[in-house]
Amino acid sequence: MEAQPAHSSHLHSQAKEIVFNVRQYFQKEKENGGILDDISKATSRTAAATKMSERTVERICKAARDNEENQSPKFMSPKKRKCATPITDFFDNFNEDVLRRTMLNFYERKEIPTLEKIHEEMRTNLSYPGSREILRKVLKKIGFRFGNVDGRRFLMERNDVTYARCKCLREMRRLRSSDRTIVYLDETWINQNYTVSKCWIDSNAEKAVRVRVPTGKGARLIILHARTKNGFVPGAALVFQAKNVGDYHDQMNADTFEKWFKTQLLPNIPPSSIIVIDNASYHSRKIDKPPTSASNKATIREWLEKKGVTVPEGLLKAELMHLVTRHIADADTNFVIDKMASEHGHRVVRLPPYHCQYNPVELIWAQVKGYVSKRNTFRIADLKPLVHESINNIAAENWTNAVRHAEKLQEDDAKRDVVIDHFFDSFIVTLTTSDEDSS
Repeated sequence: MEAQPAHSSHLHSQAKEIVFNVRQYFQKEKENGGILDDISKATSRTAAATKMSERTVERICKAARDNEENQSPKFMSPKKRKCATPITDFFDNFNEDVLRRTMLNFYERKEIPTLEKIHEEMRTNLSYPGSREILRKVLKKIGFRFGNVDGRRFLMERNDVTYARCKCLREMRRLRSSDRTIVYLDETWINQNYTVSKCWIDSNAEKAVRVRVPTGKGARLIILHARTKNGFVPGAALVFQAKNVGDYHDQMNADTFEKWFKTQLLPNIPPSSIIVIDNASYHSRKIDKPPTSASNKATIREWLEKKGVTVPEGLLKAELMHLVTRHIADADTNFVIDKMASEHGHRVVRLPPYHCQYNPVELIWAQVKGYVSKRNTFRIADLKPLVHESINNIAAENWTNAVRHAEKLQEDDAKRDVVIDHFFDSFIVTLTTSDEDSS
């Protein structure tokens, strides 16, 4: 008896990948002037070669084309396929900021924030589609933890995050009143196949014409630039292709950033500038990295003595590390780029953790990506010039509005911190180590 064509739902992921690759081979054969003169023949030849129906071949290839989450097609049987959660990319920088402000608004209203209340407010105000458990993890990520007030547990911001924000806001307010130029710098990324999510189509056509967008995200460009009130810093644009996939922060490293900082930024900014940056690890390489618990006692003692710390004899390793921690906390920052900037008469100011919204360049990147998405040709050779073109087309008014928005956020948060401080001063708060919400 002749074997029946296999159904796509019964195929292993590797078999689906083979079908897709065979179809791609026949399609390229046609495009290169081979024996195929009709694209549909690629499907029929694939079906004949793999002993499957043409419908099954089309279904497999359509699923691959529709997969926009991976660099290469990912094939899974329906029974094993995990539902794509809408939370995967929900908490970008913007939505993390919304979540933070939702939390702080509870304090400002003198209302105890619980996970249930926060979840409901995020669903109402931001159409948050996820669970409380995911919300709990994101809150922990952006610097919140649980505390006890009168036996009832609620979420509160970590003291180190609050302190960093207060310190930064006071400093930025003082510096804005001076005549020194403020330089904001930031990085972002853009994919080769980045485009708009929707476009107009002819609804009167018998069959809708589908805009062909390449499968996957394609290669990725990393973009690094800096801007002052007078515009982007001349000669400071760095646009390069990433070598691998993943978070764009993983593509950068301290060597690349420090080289750019020294050769493209410092020579091109006004004297005595204030350079505002975030806390990315490659911005914060220490000149003299302190020892860790993995270091031996002799190394720890040597580092302490080099810093002028008196080290009594007979101390245990735990006691030595306590001295290291105290010295780091009391010492000034000792970062490579801070020293570079100081040697050129500039000063570096670091934004508090999880507060990228204080940097107006973040809003400019959204405009750059919007410009690219409408003009992208999906060719990596065209993408880099298009990025430079989009940067050059940022209007001065857009930058002024972005700076005004960032400064307003800073002023609003400074006032909010005073209100919240009075709120917490009326309670005795006990921090807890558990992440469970019993309310």
